[in-house]
Amino acid sequence: MSVLDNMRLDNGIIWTIPIILQVKNPGDIKEGEEIILINEKDNEAHAILYLEEIYQVDKEIIAKKWFETSSLEHPGVKKFFEKGDYILGGKIDLIKRRKSVNKVYELSPKQIRQIFSERGWSSVVGFHTRNVIHRSHEFIQMDAFKKGNCDGLFVQPIVGKKKKGDFESSIIINAYEKMMKEFYPKGKVLFSVLATYSRYGGPREAIFTALVRKNFGCSHFIVGRDHTGVGNFYSPDASHKIFDKFTKEELGIIPIKFNEVFYSPEEDKYIHNSSIQNNFDEKNIQISGTQAREMFLNYICPPTWFMRPEISQIILDRIRKGKRVFVE
Repeated sequence: MSVLDNMRLDNGIIWTIPIILQVKNPGDIKEGEEIILINEKDNEAHAILYLEEIYQVDKEIIAKKWFETSSLEHPGVKKFFEKGDYILGGKIDLIKRRKSVNKVYELSPKQIRQIFSERGWSSVVGFHTRNVIHRSHEFIQMDAFKKGNCDGLFVQPIVGKKKKGDFESSIIINAYEKMMKEFYPKGKVLFSVLATYSRYGGPREAIFTALVRKNFGCSHFIVGRDHTGVGNFYSPDASHKIFDKFTKEELGIIPIKFNEVFYSPEEDKYIHNSSIQNNFDEKNIQISGTQAREMFLNYICPPTWFMRPEISQIILDRIRKGKRVFVE
């Protein structure tokens, strides 16, 4: 409970969300046993759990501490409640990694750090996303790169299970492949993917995503408005304020915070609203993710100020071929 109560492990290290293995019925397994963890999709053993603890949990209490709500309208809470009431704890040994169509991009922290070293990057800004890139993302990435005076940009979208309406992982990867090939500054960007899923945990998960990128070797990390949030469960600045609870020294990574980003038709450029209040000129515009999704589903290409036409075309071509673009 130290993670939920104090946002730290028992040894004092910052850690904000629990990584747990839930089961509905532990049956006759006992503490001290070695448990083989099998992927039900391929029926192959992937790890050994050296079982140290079995305990039953009160999901209502944990959900409120973890997600600040127990509402089943929250996708993270819903997923948590759908799983078992028992948690198995202990050290894990990896037997073999799971099969993945994205294997070429699923690089380990050791591999990423080696690439940073080979490129001579001592300061790297990390970018976390679960969406296809659009122009405001580009603005944020390049602006953070400059603000941090960084040697490189590390772009790492998550490609695990998603909620309904999210972009399929393959589309996100295809879009970034196009960016790497044609648009990003050469030799300044490294693309990889992270085989995990979003808990939509708001401020706690904002810290978690930063710590993960620190482990991959990043010195800086981009924190957007309502970073890793969902719906209206968290205030827009909650994912910014939580970083103020810790020093940069103990976090080990420097957050670069962004609020709303708008497009100015008059100036033909993106502008960052440094205030959390949307007090910019009403002529400045945005397109929400929901609006963009509706455009694509109606075979409409979003305006070029919102998304590069080359990226939009990847999505539209796939829709026209009857292939799935959004998670159903």
